[in-house]
Formats: sequence, structure tokens, C-alpha cells
Amino acid sequence: MTINGLVDIVESIAGVKLERNYNLDAPKGVNGRNSDNTMIMERLGWAPPTSLADGMDRTYRWIAEQYDRRAAGETTRI
Repeated sequence: MTINGLVDIVESIAGVKLERNYNLDAPKGVNGRNSDNTMIMERLGWAPPTSLADGMDRTYRWIAEQYDRRAAGETTRI
């Protein structure tokens, strides 16, 4: 999953379109840090029960709810 792919998911969840600006002169970080989870499925027969998009959707909605509650003066607990 790329950063642009994550931004695509968030834009879809939030119903917005963000302007993306890239600083190509910035440090690049580690190239190729990827996770291949096929071994987990092959050896353990396990796969995450929640897709990335569904998890991000649930997290976004929870954060929005917390924000709205605090904006209304409620005390929230994590």
C-alpha cells in the first residue's frame, strides 16, 4: 500500500478531495519496506478479519465522533 493509496482511502471515507503536494527534495526514507502476509495464511491459516479500508473507515468515524463530542463540551474517554 502506498501513501497515495492510503490518501485515496481517506478521501473516499471523508468524502473530500485533497490537494497533494510533493517535496521531491525531501529525504526518501527506507525504500521497499513491505509486508507479505501470505506466509501467515499458509502457515497459520489466519488472515486479518477486517480489511484496511474497513478498519480505516471505523477509525475515521470514531475520531470524528470524539471530535464532535468534545466540540459540544462533552468529556470523552478513550
